[in-house]
Amino acid sequence: MKIIFTESPWWLLLLIPAVILTLIPYFKLAKRYRRTRNRIGSIVLHLTIMVLSILTLAGFQIHYEIPNDENEIIVLVDVSDTEEQSKVKRDRFVELVLEDSRYDNYKVGVVTFGFDQIYAVPLTYDVDGIYQSYLNAELPDTTATNLADALEYTRGLFSNPQTAKIVLVTDGKETDKNAGTTAIRAVASQGTKLDVAYVPSSFTGNDVQVVGIELPNYHVNVNEECAINVLMESNVSTTVNVRLQDVGEGNSVEETQSFEIVTGAQTISFDHIFTWEGLHELRFDVTVTGGDSLQANNVYSTYLNLEVYNNILILESVEGASQALTSSMNDGLLVPYDFTVKHILDEDIPKTVEELRLYDQILLNNISNEDLTLIGEDFSEKLEEYVNVHGGGLFTVGGHNKDGKAHAYNRKDMAGTLYQQMLPVQAINYTPPVGVMIVIDRSGSMNSTDAYGDVMLEAAKAGAAGCLQALSERDYVGVMTLDNFQASILPMTPRTQESKIRAAINSITPLDDGAGTVFTDAIFRAGTALRSLGNVDKRHIILVTDGEPGDEQESYESYVDSFYKTDGITLSVVLIGQTEGSSAYKAMESAVEKGHGRLYATNRTAELISKMKEDLNAPEITEVVVEEGGFHPIIGDATSPLVQGLDRGQGVQNINKLSVTLDGFFGVKARSSANVVLMGDYEVPIYAQWAYGEGMVGSFMCDLNNVWSQDFMADENGRQFIRNAVNNLMPTESIRPKLMGFNLTEDNYTNQLSVFTTLEEGQYVKGEIIRTVNGVSVVTSLNEETQGNSEELRGMDCYVKSALKASNNYSRCEFIIKDTGTYRIVLTKYDANGNVVKENGEDVVVEIYKSFAHSEEYDATVDTMAVRENLSYLAERADGAVIKDLEDPVEVFEGFVTSLPHVIDPRFTFMIIAIVLFLMDIAIRKFKFKWPHEIIRDFKEKRKNK
Repeated sequence: MKIIFTESPWWLLLLIPAVILTLIPYFKLAKRYRRTRNRIGSIVLHLTIMVLSILTLAGFQIHYEIPNDENEIIVLVDVSDTEEQSKVKRDRFVELVLEDSRYDNYKVGVVTFGFDQIYAVPLTYDVDGIYQSYLNAELPDTTATNLADALEYTRGLFSNPQTAKIVLVTDGKETDKNAGTTAIRAVASQGTKLDVAYVPSSFTGNDVQVVGIELPNYHVNVNEECAINVLMESNVSTTVNVRLQDVGEGNSVEETQSFEIVTGAQTISFDHIFTWEGLHELRFDVTVTGGDSLQANNVYSTYLNLEVYNNILILESVEGASQALTSSMNDGLLVPYDFTVKHILDEDIPKTVEELRLYDQILLNNISNEDLTLIGEDFSEKLEEYVNVHGGGLFTVGGHNKDGKAHAYNRKDMAGTLYQQMLPVQAINYTPPVGVMIVIDRSGSMNSTDAYGDVMLEAAKAGAAGCLQALSERDYVGVMTLDNFQASILPMTPRTQESKIRAAINSITPLDDGAGTVFTDAIFRAGTALRSLGNVDKRHIILVTDGEPGDEQESYESYVDSFYKTDGITLSVVLIGQTEGSSAYKAMESAVEKGHGRLYATNRTAELISKMKEDLNAPEITEVVVEEGGFHPIIGDATSPLVQGLDRGQGVQNINKLSVTLDGFFGVKARSSANVVLMGDYEVPIYAQWAYGEGMVGSFMCDLNNVWSQDFMADENGRQFIRNAVNNLMPTESIRPKLMGFNLTEDNYTNQLSVFTTLEEGQYVKGEIIRTVNGVSVVTSLNEETQGNSEELRGMDCYVKSALKASNNYSRCEFIIKDTGTYRIVLTKYDANGNVVKENGEDVVVEIYKSFAHSEEYDATVDTMAVRENLSYLAERADGAVIKDLEDPVEVFEGFVTSLPHVIDPRFTFMIIAIVLFLMDIAIRKFKFKWPHEIIRDFKEKRKNK
């Protein structure tokens, strides 16, 4: 307790003169007058009034503190399975916090959480035994971590939220919801603080985890082999057995394969055949040789729904152009294609996205970008949305104009359009790839200068560097030197590595004057290097020299002739310091003729760059290419399902070619990410496809109306290839407009379903979750919230937390799924009489498929840096901090007000008393009065006298 003078304690000095001024008049009186009761009473009142007044002027106050019993701390402890790996460290921290809370009258409680929460120890001042109560408390569902709900639950337990703190003890892993959104805002808004004790999981045992499954990103047909990739993560190199179970529609297939895996992320692959239509539930189980410390993440479940998609819309620019295609495609098919053929000028052509989605695939038969604008100014945008957003298939086929030029792949028409953007090929001018070996003479004479003072070797190096400007990013360059022997300075290198090529050229230095010029070995080495280079259109040698060769003409010309005849390798020679007609020029004419190249001569070395660049000007791929006698398309991707089972060409040279022929193609360039399935020479694409958003787009660089494709479509192999291409572009799931809209948000165990539909009076939506195991279907209604206490719900694999009901207009629900498997969610709209509502003659029923693999609780690939950042964010939002030292949690108690200040300010009371006493003083001096004892005495005597 403290006495405080808020104005100034110096006012107390007035007490001295006040006492003196009061006592001096008193003592001047005669004794017989001083000792009267009136005088004594008056002087006492005077002194009291003076003291009270002076204390009031000085600002007299009494300050003291009382213990604050409103401070509340709840320790929110993560007891999920992964955090249990750090149980000792975690519980030690909890014990320290509970022990330290006894000293300043804190009210303390403990909440444990995993997927749900347990109020393990209610808030109490009695901390004795609280830690043991925490250890003995019932556990929540530990197979997941729902931090958001835990914070929401805990913040509602405080009596005094503004003087409360949550101490979160966790490894930071969140499997359901996100505490960084609404939950932490709710905690902060009520004034409650949050401190975080980060206790990372200490799991160090051997673990092999299935991270995910990659199914084919294209439409798979029944009885078609495809690859299923299993994505795995391992912290040990070992052998695993992976069992694949394919279950559905009363069918079941099981196979097990053994794989050697290494530490880190990796992919293993199953070649699998789906043998029936409909839903396939795929379950993968991994068994690890030598055991696995964490087996919960060794199982993974997904699904693939094989539906028949055969509804194709064909748009054509010429009436009847699709007759050859539609008449031959259905030959021998058990389920024929349903073709709808429309001319671009037909009035009833589908023009909206919803109308286009009634078809599984759109085939544009010789359709240009201009044709699309005739259908509608924004038809390209509608087509792009159909493929990119909704997953429809698009197949483009070439064709001619009346003048024989390209129509569908017309370069001017396609340039810069959205239509061009969608295709896996570009209708642009480009040259085929080139491989060039530059051979530079560095004999002693090359170190001399020409008549203009230029050093010939330096000019040759500058010319070689200048060649790069004449080459594209698809070309290759090699550099060699020439003297008595050859030396490889740079092997064949992509043109894109320009700095490496220039450094190699600059490294060339001249030899002494005795070095000669020998061609034979240099041409042999250059030709051999080019021969091994694949995927180029042209292979070319440029020889730069200043004089006649020192070896036999017949020797090096034999190599020139042989390389051209067997590999198409050409030779050009650039003579420095020579003129046409010189002996050196005449000596090289024969070699250049055999190499089908060109011969240049210049006595001005500064002209060398232009001469060498001129030699590399390759012809462009033309827009229309006619092949006399036809050509066999080359198989660019031998693993593609499009070419499986098709006949190949005859002979070793044709083993990678189709047996059927085409008579021409439209020259385009494949995009870098496209899959070129068929191609012509020099990798010119004939058929290419790629994934575009949610859908697939394929482009065939030929016609299908018997102009160039007559033999192709007359042959069963050609027709089968087109069928395969069409099937491969089909959607992986139905793209038909849904009769009810929905959005399913999946978050580990937690699933939130939103339903979008218009309900008339009396109509309602019925929802069901159906899980089939061993032929038995288990149905959970989405219209009723699952009844049961926390312990009962904890033991359920599927239950509904909030239902579809009239109060939310059947628009949303939340349900929990914990068991590995595939689930079917069925939504049905009913009228007031309980009948299924129909729209356009169809029942308003929507089916949604959902698979659940394993709880994210057991995902060992969590980014710990992101976890730390998230926890820091949570603490900052709630005005708290991440505790630095878990062995000394003093930070938990910082910022608390452990006692509340109280102030007694009696000045107002003093003034009232002073006024009352002042009035009493007047009364005493004016009137005679008796003391109470005198009044009592007189009263008794009076009674006695009576």
